[in-house]
Amino acid sequence: MEGYTPADDMKRRTHLLVLLALGLLSVGRADTSNDEVTTGFSLPPEPVLPAVERHPSLWFRPEQVEDLRAKREADPHARSVWAEIMASPHRLATLPDIPAVTDAKAVIHRYYGDLTQIAALNAFLFQLNPDGAAERYLATAKEALLRGYEGPLYQLDPLVKGSAVDEIYQAVWAQNLAAAYDWVQPALTAEEDAGIRAVLTEHAAYLFENLFSWADRPHNHLSKPAWGLGSLALALSGDERASVWLQRALEASNRNTRTYFGPDGIYREGTHYYTFSLINFLPFLIHYRNVSGVDGFGPFQPAFEWPLLIRNGKGWLPNQEDSYIRPFPSHWVAGAYRDRPTALHSSAPLASLLQWNFRNTDYGPFEAAERTSGFNYTGATWDFPISLIEFLRYEPGIEPIAPDVNPTVFHPSGQTVFRNDWSFQSPNHRYLLFQGVAEADNHQHFEHLSFILQAENQMMSSDAGYSRSSHGEAIRTDWYRTPEAHNVVMVDGHAPADPAVNRTPESRHRLVSPFFASELKAAPFAEGGEHRRLIAMLDGRRFAVVDQVDLPRTGRIAVVMHGGRAGLERRGNLHLWTYPEDNYGPAAALGQWFFGEDFRHQEKQGELTYIKGDFAAFPYFIMSRTGTEAFALSLLDPAPDVASIPDCAVDVLEGDRMAVQGSFGRILANRTGERWAQGGLESDGLLAVEFPEQGAELRLAMVDGRYLGLTGRLGITLSQPAAVALAVDQTTGAVTVHLSTDRAVEAEITVGGAGWKGGLRPGVQRIVPGD
Repeated sequence: MEGYTPADDMKRRTHLLVLLALGLLSVGRADTSNDEVTTGFSLPPEPVLPAVERHPSLWFRPEQVEDLRAKREADPHARSVWAEIMASPHRLATLPDIPAVTDAKAVIHRYYGDLTQIAALNAFLFQLNPDGAAERYLATAKEALLRGYEGPLYQLDPLVKGSAVDEIYQAVWAQNLAAAYDWVQPALTAEEDAGIRAVLTEHAAYLFENLFSWADRPHNHLSKPAWGLGSLALALSGDERASVWLQRALEASNRNTRTYFGPDGIYREGTHYYTFSLINFLPFLIHYRNVSGVDGFGPFQPAFEWPLLIRNGKGWLPNQEDSYIRPFPSHWVAGAYRDRPTALHSSAPLASLLQWNFRNTDYGPFEAAERTSGFNYTGATWDFPISLIEFLRYEPGIEPIAPDVNPTVFHPSGQTVFRNDWSFQSPNHRYLLFQGVAEADNHQHFEHLSFILQAENQMMSSDAGYSRSSHGEAIRTDWYRTPEAHNVVMVDGHAPADPAVNRTPESRHRLVSPFFASELKAAPFAEGGEHRRLIAMLDGRRFAVVDQVDLPRTGRIAVVMHGGRAGLERRGNLHLWTYPEDNYGPAAALGQWFFGEDFRHQEKQGELTYIKGDFAAFPYFIMSRTGTEAFALSLLDPAPDVASIPDCAVDVLEGDRMAVQGSFGRILANRTGERWAQGGLESDGLLAVEFPEQGAELRLAMVDGRYLGLTGRLGITLSQPAAVALAVDQTTGAVTVHLSTDRAVEAEITVGGAGWKGGLRPGVQRIVPGD
């Protein structure tokens, strides 16, 4: 069967995404109003406000308070989060001293973060009154709200590099104060209400006036404060300016979601900035639905499915683009999708899959990092009330259900995950993410056609990550963003580029079968020439990588390979990566063979960071040659230890053709396009594989070829190049054909002395030659 793509969602948004997946509709179109390429999704642009302003309404209504009280003892996780709330330093806290404009950035930043969290947490506890201290909670929240933005906020420029009042911080502060006001408003005197509304409306007007001048592009410096402004407008819906505020918030939000998200939910700036945006767009979506009845969770659904589709075997989101590895707090979202179907499961609602993701995510490294560094995984530790939001959004009663779609995922936006199952924390799990997404223009890295690997429950072939600690570090630009910090193929130090601005690199030959999956991606180099990279998953266990480079002039072609937090030993064509037990997994090993003619080997050291602050240098290697072309085959075989890595023998190693064999079977790599035979396996394909026989079943696969066969036993001829996997029952002669093409092809199949001729359509067919 074909691997899952979000375009296959026949229950919702079918027509657009099916066209995208099939390549029948352009992924990007010009938005001439603001010269942006828009590919994602948006909310209805017209603002909707309630006829009457009511409180509380942003997060819950008065009649839901008893349910929240009951949740405190609902299950161990709810009890744990509630304990964190009651132990919070913001509970009944004395307000911090107002800083001066000359104080250090951290002092000013933490002041507003603490002040707004004090307001929100105590206002919430006033609503629940868990310990009879309601009046004290109310007094603390009112004091914080009435103080508002006293201090230097309006004296400082958010645009100054390293500003203590960056608009991305103000976004969270705005939502904290909006929620706090919503929760205490029924208990305010008319004078108190007027004073607090003056604080909030002043800030809303400030955000409204400056929103588009703060960000020259529709990235998170535009969208985050927009979502903050939107929440303020909803909290102050009775204000005559609220509709205009909300309209501008929607305009700015939509510019971001149309441009930086893909139609399949991909956030092109990476998972770190996805999470950093989530902490603002999720509250806004909830507030808009609860206050105005506008359900934005429909348009945003792909953005909540994408993290499930790219999670590794520990539940972590990858550290590609400007990212650390991240968990996805999907339980914050699950309650919004109780009745929503999803293409990730044949019958279960999306809520159950989001709950499953939470139950099957290893939070251990993030909790350990927070204990030692003081920073949590949101990227907004000083601002975002994580325990409060966790408690508000967690719904214990949702049944966790795993996805039942094919675990190999092809996104129309160019990100692919080869995965053998949906298991959690299993040493047998295999995960390889193949990256080919059109670059964003803000937090992009130079990593086209790179890949990362997680197997044996350990991080293996890895991306170097985001940076040591922050965006502003010089090493982020000098190392982490550079091509050499990723598993890419460089020409004269440069990685492949987009075919055009915001245009996704080519992806084809996307095939999934029970024993073989493949995809070929291609991207140009800015100075001319092209890199074609084919990745195939073999028997759900190991991977083959074929690299082909063709240039119009001589250049230094370098294949960069990182192994992650590992030691490295070279034994001829074999590179042995060995992993000690650490926070990211158990001890393990990776055998990585590299085959290519006239390549020079170089071992280097490069820094790697999975989680903020946890950085160190580890070995990586480069295989390079000078010329106008290059052809290479790499095999990746994860194992629990070095002794478990099988041997691999080389039969042929030429510039244009290679043949290797081992316990995995026989592999031919052939760039000539001409038929070639070794050991009985014959093909004109870029890659051909003969798998070990399983009982009476014979298995072959090919990518980008017209002919595949075993001398005297089996052959298939196609009318056009394709990816194909064949499983032959040698007892009955029946052939199961898995075919990936963009249209039906004519084919001839022979098994022994029997033949068959006819049309084959993309997908799976069973044929009995001679019938």
